[in-house]
Amino acid sequence: MITKYDYTRLIGFRIIKGEVLIKRKLLSAFMEKGYDITFEQWTVLNVLYVEPGLIQSEIAEKTYKDKTNVTRILDVLSKNGYLVRENHESDRRSSCVFLTDAGRKMFDDLIPYIESINEQFRKGISDAELEMFTSIMERICKNAE
Repeated sequence: MITKYDYTRLIGFRIIKGEVLIKRKLLSAFMEKGYDITFEQWTVLNVLYVEPGLIQSEIAEKTYKDKTNVTRILDVLSKNGYLVRENHESDRRSSCVFLTDAGRKMFDDLIPYIESINEQFRKGISDAELEMFTSIMERICKNAE
């Protein structure tokens, strides 16, 4: 029996659909709070908020972005005053990246909104279901590697 192809049943389609809807919601929150940043910039800022002082290649690895894209993102964020690059103490070819006071203030403003939105996303989902979802997503990612 031949089954009809249905792209909406593909794991990738479902993940992308979720990503698009999540990005829209987060971008709306950024704009509502007066921050003109993209979702891609937000992912880089998140990593630096949690792990200040990373070098560009580490940021690229942690955000699953290529180094060229990370360079562009860092340039924009630096120009907008959200981060600063400092010379690496042992590798002159590398710079360590840190959030500025403005970057940290942005997080102080946005984190309550982001946590509230995250709670919206998990509405009606039990802790056990969320744990299962996380486990499944980790396996999908491992399989994709």
